[in-house]
Amino acid sequence: MTIMVSPPATTMQTTEELPLGFDTSALLELGQSVTMPSATLTDLTESTTITLANRPSVNGNVITQIVDGSQLSGNHVYRLTVSFTAAADTNWSMPLQITVPF
Repeated sequence: MTIMVSPPATTMQTTEELPLGFDTSALLELGQSVTMPSATLTDLTESTTITLANRPSVNGNVITQIVDGSQLSGNHVYRLTVSFTAAADTNWSMPLQITVPF
């Protein structure tokens, strides 16, 4: 299942390194926890996948993925999708659009 994040988009510079946190508390039922977190970064301008320098971390119900702006290109739009498993039959994905100006 995919859930929209709020805000659905952000802007960053190629000189920034941003820790982007996703609070999953409202998605988890009693007894569930965040397992198997993953993240993908897609360059929507060129339709390519960017290999992230690190994996997402979990602290309680918050998944944090660090995005290093030096891996990004100016005047491009990206989609960061953070996914996790809450139960054997419950997987969540949370997309965030990232715009990098010149």
